Amino acid sequence: MLPSYTGTIQQVPPRYSAIKIEGERAYDLARDGETVELEPRAVQISRLELVEVPDADHAVFEAECGKGTYVRSLARDIGRNLGCFGHVSALPPVAVGPFTENTMISLEQLEAVCHRAAVGEASLADALMPVETALDDIPALAVSRADAARLARGQAVLLRGRDAPNFRGTVYVTASGQLLALAELDRGEIVPKRVFNLAGLLGSAGTKKG
Repeated sequence: MLPSYTGTIQQVPPRYSAIKIEGERAYDLARDGETVELEPRAVQISRLELVEVPDADHAVFEAECGKGTYVRSLARDIGRNLGCFGHVSALPPVAVGPFTENTMISLEQLEAVCHRAAVGEASLADALMPVETALDDIPALAVSRADAARLARGQAVLLRGRDAPNFRGTVYVTASGQLLALAELDRGEIVPKRVFNLAGLLGSAGTKKG
């Protein structure tokens, strides 16, 4: 049965999801008692394995899936296929993108670090990884400080010349070695979508002393 749930499959999201229906979140409509009909969507499940059956009412699975996959819906559909009800009782992540169990900490550990940081016994930075860690699969693009100042103000920048990039898609932009923005690149034009100010770079790049 499990092979039928791997590969590219059609999945109906749960009623209590953040998907928008005519501008409203599905979970808001469901909580208001409205009947929510969600269309099936294609999701990718690369691997789905039965790990163990600790008792007659529980089974432990391990799945490797793409974004947009609802594990709750997966449990629901497997239960229906078996002629019973199915739900998720626990969903511990093993890996998310470049992050693995070795680089994860629990919410309790993070709260403990925050408490120690509040009294000067620790730094919150000790529990955090650089933002760039999550951008490993996105091309990087370095710009001059002049272009950085424009991007910092939310303005697009057009790169010209022989060395101007000729591809399109999402990039993360750096200036002076610092992460500056997530942007869309199309035929040399950089359009900022999310601007960061991680080290005061934007203020110094966009401010002139008179």
